Amino acid sequence: MTDWDAEMPTAWTSQITQKLEKVKGPTPENQALQVEVSTAYPLEHGSISQAFAIKPQTRYRISGQIKGTPGMGYLQIALQKDSEPFSRLQSKRNAGDDWTPIELTFHTADCNSAEAILRWEQETDYLGKRVAFADLTVEELGPLVYEGEEVAPRAVATFNSIGLYWKPNGGTATRSVSVNYRKKGTDTWAEAMPLWFDSNEHPEEEAEHTAEYRGSIVYLDSGTEYEIKLALENGPTRVITATTRSDDFKIIRKVTLPTTYTKKYEIFEGGSAEEGYVLYEPAEGAKAVWDGGGLIEQNLEIKASYVIVRGLTLTNARTNGIYLDNVRDVIIDNCDISGWGETRANGQADNLNAAIYSRSPMIERIVIQNCDLHHPRSDSNSWNQERPGTKSKHPQGPQGIVFYGGKGGHVIRNNRIYSDMEHMFNDGMGEVHNFSYKGFPVCDSDIYDNFISHCWDDALEIEGADMNVRVWNNYIDMTYGAIGAAVPTLGPVYFFRNVYAVSRKHEGTSANDLTGHYLVKIGNENAQLSRGKMYIFHNTSLQPAPFDGSNMPSSGAQAGIAYTSPKKKQENITSRNNIFHMRRPTNWSIKNPQKTTSNDFDYDLYDGRTAFKDGSEANGVEASPQFVYAPDGRLWLSPGTPGHDAGERLPNFNDRFVGSAPDMGAIEQGSPEPKPATWPKFPAPVSSN
Repeated sequence: MTDWDAEMPTAWTSQITQKLEKVKGPTPENQALQVEVSTAYPLEHGSISQAFAIKPQTRYRISGQIKGTPGMGYLQIALQKDSEPFSRLQSKRNAGDDWTPIELTFHTADCNSAEAILRWEQETDYLGKRVAFADLTVEELGPLVYEGEEVAPRAVATFNSIGLYWKPNGGTATRSVSVNYRKKGTDTWAEAMPLWFDSNEHPEEEAEHTAEYRGSIVYLDSGTEYEIKLALENGPTRVITATTRSDDFKIIRKVTLPTTYTKKYEIFEGGSAEEGYVLYEPAEGAKAVWDGGGLIEQNLEIKASYVIVRGLTLTNARTNGIYLDNVRDVIIDNCDISGWGETRANGQADNLNAAIYSRSPMIERIVIQNCDLHHPRSDSNSWNQERPGTKSKHPQGPQGIVFYGGKGGHVIRNNRIYSDMEHMFNDGMGEVHNFSYKGFPVCDSDIYDNFISHCWDDALEIEGADMNVRVWNNYIDMTYGAIGAAVPTLGPVYFFRNVYAVSRKHEGTSANDLTGHYLVKIGNENAQLSRGKMYIFHNTSLQPAPFDGSNMPSSGAQAGIAYTSPKKKQENITSRNNIFHMRRPTNWSIKNPQKTTSNDFDYDLYDGRTAFKDGSEANGVEASPQFVYAPDGRLWLSPGTPGHDAGERLPNFNDRFVGSAPDMGAIEQGSPEPKPATWPKFPAPVSSN
């Protein structure tokens, strides 16, 4: 604001008329623009703006000073890509009548122009109020480099995985951190994938994760101590140890549960980290069936930590089968839960009633294993059914698992979540804070070897922070979409070796009702929440036989990796060794309409359309898969056909491949893995479209 044209800084424009005046700035040498609200504009903030060119994939800082009526003024940056709106960022507001320094640091993504906007409130209450802006500058910054004191490496273990975190001095996106690991006491180091550097500048509550290296080691043995070596390129090496959680749970006491119970059962007594768990189960050889009769709110409430609940059949609770309070280290094992969920008088199911449910911000390290969560009493609407009293058709209804927030560390394995067409789920598991630093399952969690079906939305809604979250070996069937991954705000999140069978949109039998959707849904319109890291490895979308009476060629997904709107963003995706088998060649195998440069798609087998940056899938295979049955009933690629022995080696993720290179897709030909006990028989393959 050094050049002025009357009472207006040169090159700035205003769309709304207010009283503008050039006044003294913070020092006698500079000047400020003061705005006095002379006309009220309800529901519309005032603005003065200036456009300027920016470089893609570059950091900038805009700074200035504001004073005036407290909370009245602030700065915005509007980013555009090829003249199309991309995102907006907003500063804090001014503190009061003293000059308040304000700044915004922003990353341009693939944008090439921006607009600096001075904004103020101008409702009726602000008539006659003033706000002033001064010292506005924009500067280009170099790449983010961590220049603070080293934050020592730490490891967070589950039964079969370890999440890693490290902030070495000098860390930056152009310096890699290699990872090697071995069982303690052995000589040979194995290679894992390098850690990902988080160059996103997160808000205060998540600032500790800015400039942090993060990543995971998978396929580890439970109850085992590992040595882990982290080496910063041209920098220090650190060796740490971590022990995976043991499947041999230490029991300090057993409580025998009644075989029948019609009231709400509450657990108040648990164990501790030092002593072990209190085990609640029926007497040996007995079967416990607790029927809530549709009257009690929950069959079971767990209000103590270090508890194992095993071998219960819970049915007909009014809302949720099991409710978890402010607890940690709870194991729900070999339980059968059905018949939960309320339906309102207007016929709409209550949203997010669940077989296993929590609203606690404190829950941590919950294990759900070997359970059947099935046939809720209520029924979600489909995308074809408008919810009463609304204009929305977004499904709402029961789910298998719902955790609102919490602290992560969960393991969900070897479960079956299923129903029928008259009692559909909304999602199989998830919650509602999808575009936030919360979400499900937040962090340091594993979801594997599950079967999920009968959802009118996503089987797995893995959205929110997603920091060192790993999702693998899951079989998904009869859902609208398989994996909702919109979006990781932190990451990395890993989706690998998941299989998707039947995809269906509505409850009817028309062509539109039988339309399929995505294997992985990505993207959100808020660019700031869409820059976490996502890995998509070795997943398969199948094409089972067509629906009865349908003229469609098959009944599987009609999209592989899909942005569901041109306005949605998601950066930092790496896709490798997937099979995106589509119903028709006109379906989208990979749809990234913005052609995001930070996304990396390669070594995938696909037979549908694609939209991505130039150079993508340089090593991909554009063909339909040719499957044959393995002796145990799985489908793998027929030797010598497209995608067989054509994948890329991914350290730690596919080291046990057979042949000259990994096969594309979830199932490696000649390998006994993966074959979870929860998976059904694979459908007859449709090998071409």
